[in-house]
Order: sequence, then structure tokens, then C-alpha cells
Amino acid sequence: MHKISDFDTASIQATLFTPGLSFVPSKILASSLDKWGDTFDGTPISLPSPPEMPTEIPRVILESDDKRYKIEFSPARVNLFWLRMEDTDKINVPDFLHFSTVVLCDYIVIVNGTVGRIAAIVTRFLKEANPGKVLSEHFCREKWLARPFDRPQSFEIHAHKRYVLADKYRINSWVRCKTGLLGKKPNQEPIILVEQDLNTLPEETETREFSDVEIKDFFRRAGREFDSILSLYFPLEE
Repeated sequence: MHKISDFDTASIQATLFTPGLSFVPSKILASSLDKWGDTFDGTPISLPSPPEMPTEIPRVILESDDKRYKIEFSPARVNLFWLRMEDTDKINVPDFLHFSTVVLCDYIVIVNGTVGRIAAIVTRFLKEANPGKVLSEHFCREKWLARPFDRPQSFEIHAHKRYVLADKYRINSWVRCKTGLLGKKPNQEPIILVEQDLNTLPEETETREFSDVEIKDFFRRAGREFDSILSLYFPLEE
């Protein structure tokens, strides 16, 4: 079976939730371009924000000219992404999360905001000619492979845990392993896709206030935790 080192990273997302934020799009756009214009050197997008628009919807979006980096600002949250654009694209997850802490913590200073929740999401994949069969054989007992999982066209497992990370952060941990397709028609290739999501509890968003030190610590630990979790599903050694 495949092991953790066989996977490539498709995308990474780092998010801070900002309850009660006084959101001024023009100030955010100007300050962001001043601070990170070298990274987000594509055409900026600023959307109208009528009162009825949900607070989670981005009002300001910046991205790099090559589309690999993107940041979305809304009153309720800020999302920073790295996106794989070419087959040769490689990125180190902990390195990106460290970069994220610099940008996101600077943003909180700009808007004089508070952070009630933190999340990080990593999506990885590997090319596999018969991903449904490979996943079912990896995760299912032999008696179930005869029937009903004898010839699955697609297959998915989804696991959720809630625990305390590093004796500090009460978190949800989600892992989804499933079949998928890479690329655009007619040249799509079958893949095994793994999505991992670590996030502090949504019910604490209005009551928690994470400091810069805690935000940096969370993302630093998350980088290691992603690999530790994935190695349980796809060990280095069988």
C-alpha cells in the first residue's frame, strides 16, 4: 500500500475567525497591498458588501499573479491559501503555515481584531490507476472485499475526532480519504485524495481570544500534527 511520503500537496489553507470585527474594505485593501504586494501581485478584487450579505463571504480578495497564493478577507474570517498549479509545484506544509502566521497576525493588528477560532486544512493526493480498489483493500477486512466492496468505482472513508492538542487547544480533527480525478477533461487522471482539517471548536468562537503567541503555536503544531495523523492511515512501514 502507499505510504505518506507518496503523497503530493494539492492545497493548504490557514484561517482565522474574527467575531465582531469592524470591517473597512478600503483600509484592508490599501494596508494589505502595502505590506504583501510583492506576494499578492495579481489584480485585487473588492466586492460590494450590502448589509444582507453573510459575514463569511469575502469582500476583498488578493492573489499572486501565478495564482498560487490567495487571501480572502471578510468580516467573519480571513483565509490564506497555497494552491498547486503545475505538476512541478512543491511546498512544505510547516513552512507555509509559518508564513501564514506572519501574514495573518499582521492582519489582526491592521484591523485591531480578535481571533476566536483557528483552522488549517491540507489536501494531498497521489496518482493511482484504480483508487477505489486500492482504498477498499487498504481499509476493509477481507470478508468485505468479496462483497460488497469487490469492484468499487469510487470509495470514501470519513473520520472525525475531538481532542485536546498539546494540552492547550480543544480541536476537531477531520480526515477524508476518497477517490478523485486530477486535471481537466479529457486528460483527467484517477487519484487518491486525502483532506485533513484541524480546527478549534466553533462553539468557542465568541468566547475565546487567541493571542499572537497562541496562533503561531497552533499553526506550528498543526504542521506536525497533519503528518502524524496521515502516517496512521498510510504508515511509512506496513
